[in-house]
Amino acid sequence: MPKVELKDISNFVLIARAGSLTRATMVSGIPKATLSHSIRRLEDLLEVELFLRSQKGLHLTDAGRALLDNSARVFDSIEVATSAAQRAHSSLNGKVRILGSAEFGTSIIGAATLLLAREHPGLSFETRTYPSDTPLPEQSDFDCMIFVGTAPSSDYVCRKLGNVSYRAYASPILLEKWGTPERIDDLSPMPGIEYMRKGIAEPWLLQDDESKQVARYSMRFSVHDYWMAKFYAVSGEAVSYLPDFFVHYEVAQGSLVPLLKPAENVDQIAVWAIYGAARHKNPRVKLVVETLCKQFSSVIRHPGYALVRGND
Repeated sequence: MPKVELKDISNFVLIARAGSLTRATMVSGIPKATLSHSIRRLEDLLEVELFLRSQKGLHLTDAGRALLDNSARVFDSIEVATSAAQRAHSSLNGKVRILGSAEFGTSIIGAATLLLAREHPGLSFETRTYPSDTPLPEQSDFDCMIFVGTAPSSDYVCRKLGNVSYRAYASPILLEKWGTPERIDDLSPMPGIEYMRKGIAEPWLLQDDESKQVARYSMRFSVHDYWMAKFYAVSGEAVSYLPDFFVHYEVAQGSLVPLLKPAENVDQIAVWAIYGAARHKNPRVKLVVETLCKQFSSVIRHPGYALVRGND
């Protein structure tokens, strides 16, 4: 069986429905010579005559009618399929796959998807976190990524959502035992929580009335997860250096107390939305990114939950 070009079949259907080469050219904009050559090539390959030519136009032969009846259904199905794909692409209903780096993946992604889910009932979400010290996943593995830290150099589009600031925090339980530090050096004998980022302990950059410096502490716990650091801090076991937004409710409830001052004029850690350039054409991904950009400060506090239960 000779190999038939799909474009020749498409041109045949176009001509058969139009009834003449002239009308087919007017409808499609395809030159008459191109359409005529396409039909001759198709007839030669199939070794049949598809049209009877007359002064009144073109008329299908039996072979032409059989070909039209069967091939037209194929192109109608393709049109239905492409229309369905366009409707699905333009709809806000459907799934968005969001990936987050491990630092705040649970809290930021959880807060963002909770907000979006409440405002857009047709959206569904697949969420995952990945270790920050590993290479970025393939673009096919996610629609949008929430990345904390220096934006990666890659083919991704990076939109900055906001900054994260840090401070030292301790439970009133711990402060009752050790006292409230007034100077950075007062932290030195106190038990502290070391957060490891890519194999390196995160420095506690703080400021008192005398200086700005990296604080020293007596390492009691070493963790790779901020939830674990907050757990130890709220439990009164050690001081922790934590993002302000991450302990907002614990501070409001009096379960954690901010210590000293955050260092001034220090580069804060940035939070980014990362996605493939083509992904932004998807209205669901665009909605997620735009919502995070416009509402970042409220999104990261959106759930309203804390590690400890309130008094009410």
